[in-house]
Amino acid sequence: MRDDPEEREELLASLRLLDTPGHLLRRNHQRSYEIFSALVGDDVTRQQMALLIALYQNPGAAQNRLVGLTGFDKATIAEMLGRMVARGWVSRSRDPQDGRAWTMHVTDAGRTMLLDRIPFVMAAQDEILAPLPADMRPIFLHCLRMLLGLAPVEDGANEPG
Repeated sequence: MRDDPEEREELLASLRLLDTPGHLLRRNHQRSYEIFSALVGDDVTRQQMALLIALYQNPGAAQNRLVGLTGFDKATIAEMLGRMVARGWVSRSRDPQDGRAWTMHVTDAGRTMLLDRIPFVMAAQDEILAPLPADMRPIFLHCLRMLLGLAPVEDGANEPG
C-alpha cells in the first residue's frame, strides 16, 4: 500500500473506473439482474433459480452438497430453502443415513415452475452474452470460471498471439 499522500492523490486522480474489474463486474451484475428480471420475472430470483436447477439435477442433495454446487454459503442456502419450502417448490426430509441432515427434492410445483421458466432463463443467458461476438463467448465464460478457480489456467493462455 502506498503511504505517501501525494502518491495516493496521483493514484486517485489517474484511476479510471472503466479499467477496474470490480466496477465492471458490479455493472455487469446489475445488467444481468435487469435482463433476468425482464425475461424471467421478479417472483423468482436468479439465486433461487440456480438452487432449484442444482437441486433438480441432484435430487435428494443435502445442504452441504448444494453449497458446493452453487457457491452459496450455508446460511444463504438455508434461508433460500426455507422460502422455497414455504412456496411449495422444495420438500425436505431427514436423511435416512444421517438423522442430523436434511435431503431436499424439487416438488411437482417446483418442477412445473422450472419447466415454465427455463426457456426464459436461457434467453436471459443469451441476452447477457449478446454484445460479445459469438467466438468470444466461450472464452469469456472460461475466464469467468478461472476467476472463481473453477477452470484450470491452460498452458500458454497468458501468452500473446
